[in-house]
Amino acid sequence: MNKRNLTVSLSYPLVRKAKEMAVREDRSLNNYVREAIEEKIDRSSGYAKAKKRQLASLERGLGLGTKGRKPAARDDLHERK
Repeated sequence: MNKRNLTVSLSYPLVRKAKEMAVREDRSLNNYVREAIEEKIDRSSGYAKAKKRQLASLERGLGLGTKGRKPAARDDLHERK
């Protein structure tokens, strides 16, 4: 995989917290930040794919086995007094 250096400006408290988290997880700050960015991208693209899949499912509808016909009238199915 080709790598490229990136310069990012972050506040001192944010850098300090990120370093603390990386140390707790026994990782380098570089790996910690890279994985955080990858997770954010994966979540975002995963959400978009799931949304598209669900909207397509709504458009198709669900097969209820009736083939578009009503098997019985409502009054036939429910006893009314």
